[in-house]
Amino acid sequence: MNWKITQVKTAAMPVEGTIVNASFEVSKDGANVEADINLLPASAESFVKLETVTEEQVIQWVKDALDYNINDEAYSNVKRYENIVDQKTKETEPQITPLPWK
Repeated sequence: MNWKITQVKTAAMPVEGTIVNASFEVSKDGANVEADINLLPASAESFVKLETVTEEQVIQWVKDALDYNINDEAYSNVKRYENIVDQKTKETEPQITPLPWK
């Protein structure tokens, strides 16, 4: 499964250039899903300056924002997006079929 960041949005809080939203694409074998998500707030200890951030870091932040817990129940939206792409790769293109009449 291939994850790719296609766009980021930044804000000036808490620090200029803080990435607050990321658009992403999940793809495999020509099938893809695109979406965007607001990222979890950056902590002072783990803050990465915009000019030094890597795509791999932003992908991990997206996955962290997609997977969350509510009342001790885990929700894996990472798996949901990957399952959608898997399903799309299994779909077959409709074929032109000869008409049954002449």
